[in-house]
Amino acid sequence: MKKRLYCFLLLTILISIRAVSFGQDKPLEKPQIEVKENAKKTKENAYEEFEEFIKVVKEVQDKYVDEIKLSAILTNAYRGMLAGLDPYSQYFSPEEFEDLRIETEGEFEGLGIEVVVKDGLLTVITPLLDSPAFKAGILVGDRIIKIDGDSTENMSIKDVVKRLRGKLGTKITLTVIHEGDINPVDITLERAKIHIKSIRGSRMVDNDYKIGYLAVTNFQENTIKDMDDAIQDLLKKGMKSLILDLRFNPGGLLNVAVDMCDKFLEKGKIVSTRGRDKTQNYVYQARKKGTYPNLPLVILINNGSASASEIVAGAIKDHKRGVLLGIKTFGKGSVQSLIPVGDGKAALKLTTARYYTPSGICIHEKGIEPDIKVPLNFAQIKALHEHLSITNIDSKINEAKEKDTGVKGKIETKEKQQYTDIQLERAMDILKGIEIYEKRTNPH
Repeated sequence: MKKRLYCFLLLTILISIRAVSFGQDKPLEKPQIEVKENAKKTKENAYEEFEEFIKVVKEVQDKYVDEIKLSAILTNAYRGMLAGLDPYSQYFSPEEFEDLRIETEGEFEGLGIEVVVKDGLLTVITPLLDSPAFKAGILVGDRIIKIDGDSTENMSIKDVVKRLRGKLGTKITLTVIHEGDINPVDITLERAKIHIKSIRGSRMVDNDYKIGYLAVTNFQENTIKDMDDAIQDLLKKGMKSLILDLRFNPGGLLNVAVDMCDKFLEKGKIVSTRGRDKTQNYVYQARKKGTYPNLPLVILINNGSASASEIVAGAIKDHKRGVLLGIKTFGKGSVQSLIPVGDGKAALKLTTARYYTPSGICIHEKGIEPDIKVPLNFAQIKALHEHLSITNIDSKINEAKEKDTGVKGKIETKEKQQYTDIQLERAMDILKGIEIYEKRTNPH
C-alpha cells in the first residue's frame, strides 16, 4: 500500500512539473534537437530530485522514533519550503486559514503585534495602535529574543504566532531588545480582544488656519468610506489643508491603498506590480472622478509605515501632490497572493510580485524616504507611544461637541503640556507657511 502511495505521489508531482516545462516558450535560435535534449535532461533531473524527496519521506515515516502521519510530514515540508523563500510566504493549515479569515474581519484575540523574521531575528514591524503590545511599550524594530523565557532563535513564524496567541486575559512575557539598544528588557503583556479600526479619528488641529488631521491605522474594506465621511466632515468645518497620519500603519489591502491614492490624484500612475508570472504585472491608474479638493497635504510616515502605507506615500511623493514628513518607511514592498489548496480548506500565502512607485522605484527592502526628515530619539519615540496609547481622538471629538466643562477640559490641557508631537507640530508649521505665502503672493 505504501509503495503504491509513493508512486502516486511521484506521478502527481511529475505531471505538474511536466505541465510547467512544456508551457514555456522555445528559443527560436536553437535547433529543435537541442531543445528536446535539454527538456529530457530537465525531466530526468526532476525525477531524481523527487525520488530523493520521496525517499526522505519514507525514511521519516518508517524510522522516526514516534509514528507520524504522512499529512503531518508533508505539512512540515510545505512550511519549510515556504520559509526558505522569504519572511512573508507561508503555509496555512485549515485551522490557521480560518484564523486568518477571522482576523481580516477586524477583530481577534491576542497582543496586536505584527512580526517578521528579518536577518534571522524575530522583528516587530509595528504594534497595532491601542493594542496590548502598543500600550506595553513594544516598539517598531524591536527584536524579540525570548517568549516566556524560551529563545526565538530558529522559531518559525507559525510557532511564534501560536505562542503569542492565547486565551483572553492570560499573560505573556516577551524579552526584547529595542532598536539602537544592547540591553534586553522583559515586557509582560495581557492578551485582549483586538478591535481594528481603520480610521483612528479626525479633527481640526488648528482652527485659525483650518488645518485638518486624519489618522489611518490600516487598510481594510471600510477604510475609504470612513475616510470619505471624515474628510467631508472636515470640509464642512472649513478645512483648508490636511495632515494624513500613516505612522504605525502596517498596511492591508492593495485595492484600498489604490483607492486612497485615487482620492488625492486626478490622473497618472498610482502603483505597478511586477512578478515572474505575467499575470502579476499590472499598472493602477488614477481617475478624476471622486478626487478630493486640491488642498495642501502633508503625510506623516515612520518606520512603522509599511506595505499599503508605502504605496500611498510613494504615489503622493512621485506626483508631488504633497509633502512626506518623518522618517523612512519600513520597506515591505512585496505582493502576497492567497492561493487555496487542499480543496480550498488550506492555503499558501505566496510572494508573487513587488510594488513599484510611479517613477519605477522598487519599495521592497528600501522604503520611502520623507521629503522632510524629522527623526525622533529613543525617549521621544517612547513618549509618542505613551501619548498615542492614552489618546482616543474620537472620544475627544465627542467631548468637544458636548462642550463639557470642568475636569475634562483641564485633563486635555494637562496632556498638551506634558507631550508635544514634534512631527505633527512640524507638519502644522509647514501648512501654516504655505497659507501665509499664498496670501502674500495672491492677496485677492
